[in-house]
Amino acid sequence: MSQQTVISVVLPRFKEFIAELPDIQSLANCSDEKLRKLWAGLGYYARARNLRNGAKYIIDELNSVFPNNKNDWLKVPGCGPYTASIISSICFHEPVACVDGNVIRVVSRLLNLQSGVWEKSGQDKISCYVNGVISNENPGDFNQAMMDLGSIVCKKQNPNCTLCPVQNYCTAFKNNSVEMCPPVKPRKNFQNEDVFALIFLKKKSDEFFLVERNKGFLNKTIGFPLLRAEEAVSLSILISEIKKFGYNTKYLQGNFRHSITHHKITGHTILIETPHHDDHFLKMLRFFSFSEKNQWISKTHLKQNLSSSLDHKVLKILSSI
Repeated sequence: MSQQTVISVVLPRFKEFIAELPDIQSLANCSDEKLRKLWAGLGYYARARNLRNGAKYIIDELNSVFPNNKNDWLKVPGCGPYTASIISSICFHEPVACVDGNVIRVVSRLLNLQSGVWEKSGQDKISCYVNGVISNENPGDFNQAMMDLGSIVCKKQNPNCTLCPVQNYCTAFKNNSVEMCPPVKPRKNFQNEDVFALIFLKKKSDEFFLVERNKGFLNKTIGFPLLRAEEAVSLSILISEIKKFGYNTKYLQGNFRHSITHHKITGHTILIETPHHDDHFLKMLRFFSFSEKNQWISKTHLKQNLSSSLDHKVLKILSSI
């Protein structure tokens, strides 16, 4: 849960998650709908699915026995090197290094690494170093101490070198080059995108249309139908196509901004009123290639059925009219 999400947000959600899914069996049997609700607002929804897939693997392939070493944890779906090392060292006392951003910063300063840190060779060098000095008796404590050292003392900005317990071993401190280690991590290029959120409303029954998305960066989430600008061509053409099916459309003022993975999104919201009984609706869904997994939800239950923060931003615009 804490991957790409701050702990202050994670903690209350973690307690709720564990209360609802207290063991591996309940996690493996959790429905898509319940899993989405428990994970709503945390983002990166593939993590929730990976957790459930991992639980199923442990039950089906390992007879509900947890692996006790890094190599076997790496076979569990959704479990990468960092997670495998964390579990193996803390829970099963295997002396394997956990290398996160804090550890990279500590080691790069210990070794005075001012270049190549973010390349594979640099990452391998850091991992090799930590694996060479890790405690065989208390590897879990060692890994946690290294991460705490980086987050509390050897900070990115204003490191407290005077209190550092490994100051005597720090080459960067001796060379007065702490601020240059590690070098600035190259930024990944973000792709700017325009996205259209379509709010279909049955005015008579006050119901809204939600789909389970089957493509794009919010794949497998439930929310308002979305079209990327490259699919819809332009706002005017999109509205024109919708009107061909005989629907009233209204462009809602107030764009929303959203970032996900390497996309910076500018969102536009379109309200579309549909008749209570509509023979053309399925044709329109097929025209825009929307998922057949869909449902009409009353306004009073709308918020609790949305599974992404992007959808909640759309809902906020809708609520303002």
